[in-house]
Amino acid sequence: MIRAIMTGILLLAITGMQVNGEQINNANNENKLETLVKKFEANPADVSATVQLLQELKLQGKSNEPYLKRYFQTQQETDYVKEYNWSIIRDYVEDVNAPQFKYVLDNQAKFVQNFSRDDVFQKLDNTFVQHLEKFYEKDRARYEQYLGYLKSSGYEHYDVVQDYFYIKQLRAERKPEDYFYKARKLFRYFPENRQMIKEITDGALEIMNDVSRLKVIQLWAGKTVEVPRDFEAVYNYALISEKCGFNDVAKKYARVANTLAMQSRNQTWQEKAQELLTLVR
Repeated sequence: MIRAIMTGILLLAITGMQVNGEQINNANNENKLETLVKKFEANPADVSATVQLLQELKLQGKSNEPYLKRYFQTQQETDYVKEYNWSIIRDYVEDVNAPQFKYVLDNQAKFVQNFSRDDVFQKLDNTFVQHLEKFYEKDRARYEQYLGYLKSSGYEHYDVVQDYFYIKQLRAERKPEDYFYKARKLFRYFPENRQMIKEITDGALEIMNDVSRLKVIQLWAGKTVEVPRDFEAVYNYALISEKCGFNDVAKKYARVANTLAMQSRNQTWQEKAQELLTLVR
């Protein structure tokens, strides 16, 4: 009885510390953001102050729209192609209807001439995909309408954007050969899209058996566990590594998956992690 009471007191104390810690952290974030906003408002044309503010807003998951608008009011449209403006457009402008995005789209040759072709098209492709993802599951009519617009506009990478979604259909239809070739293409054009790579890995585990091809997927799947916080990504990586015969890698990430599952207290994840540990022994 005494032990139970003491355990309860300890849990309450820990919970209180966690709540207080979170409150302090939130207050610190608000203070930091307020300071950066004041610095930006003092000189909206200051590139360094603008980037610092945009970085913090992204870190805190807050909208950057009013600050982007204010900053670009200080810039000439013809200066969008300057490196510091391109960096801001590339990293922070995510609206297909934003004037800066439209300017890049209308002046692709100019940007490709000043920066890498891959850099420019990755920005365009990712922004189109991000826009279409909002409608793919919830409003297929709007998805089809915008995809049709993109095709009729003559956008050079229309097929890349289309295949980003088409590979989901290939998985559903269980067409492993076509799935593999589309996967390689998407890895080429969306090399930093960890969510996409995770989903492709999951699909490969479901419908592919060719070990030589699974090894290609496994190489890319490794990008999803560079920061091992996503249980599903780590689980998939361990499982595909085991299928490819990379036993040491599979064992390592099976242990990581188990740790993540235990920390999450998710019973389904814990069961999957235990099954995985048994499989890779």
